[in-house]
Amino acid sequence: MVKVDELLNTIDNNQNLSLEIKENIKELINIYTSNTTNIDFETINTNIANLKIEATSKYLVSEPLKYNKTDETIYINTSEIEKEYDFKFLLMRELILMQTYKNDIGKLRKDQFNPIYEGYASICANTLVGNDSPHNLYEDEIISVNLLSQIVGFESIEELFVNNNSQLLIDNLSKTGNTIDDINELINIMNYNITARNNPRGKSMLSNIQIKLMNMFANKKDLTTEEIEKFSSLLYGNNNVFDSDKYENLNQVYDNYNEITSNLTLEQPATSKTR
Repeated sequence: MVKVDELLNTIDNNQNLSLEIKENIKELINIYTSNTTNIDFETINTNIANLKIEATSKYLVSEPLKYNKTDETIYINTSEIEKEYDFKFLLMRELILMQTYKNDIGKLRKDQFNPIYEGYASICANTLVGNDSPHNLYEDEIISVNLLSQIVGFESIEELFVNNNSQLLIDNLSKTGNTIDDINELINIMNYNITARNNPRGKSMLSNIQIKLMNMFANKKDLTTEEIEKFSSLLYGNNNVFDSDKYENLNQVYDNYNEITSNLTLEQPATSKTR
């Protein structure tokens, strides 16, 4: 079983990386492994052994930073490098995402769940190193995964991410009154949203995703007031993102949520009996 020291040694032995880049990656790996318990060290170790970092153009990679498993390279989009992105946050994301690209044929990456992978990695990277940029290309996915976690539990999303195993997520959806069709519809909207939002003329589908998740959440039995308030608090994230003209129809989301939850029968808190 691969340990942290072996992973750091693998980085040192990688002849494709400069000393400065090696030190930067080792710093991030130390932060990640010191603060996270469920990590696929073996996969990260395998993928980082021959890792390269290369510059490319926006015509090949649209994001400022992106890992490509096929040629084991993290590409830097040179047209984005002068913008106010937090590259420490972006590099941490890509290092965390590496563990989803496994060689084990029984644990192959489930690419249809890519928006969940992206959201989970972004949440982890933001928790570990923060994001000092006003830009966040993954805000929709962060919001969506945070809301989904209130339905299926964060542990089922972690199981999907670390082991490429979606069974717990699907089982927990079924237990909360939802169906396979519900998750398929959600995933289809989330995948379409990434494509549509990144198109120069495209619009975000976040409000559609939020409404779908609201209805899935409302299917849960015995919801408490605290759970309803928690879900409401996760409906929005970084308001700077929503200044973009890609976002429409967000203002009525809270009204829709209040309407959906107003008729729910809530679980009553336990009361102590007195004589």
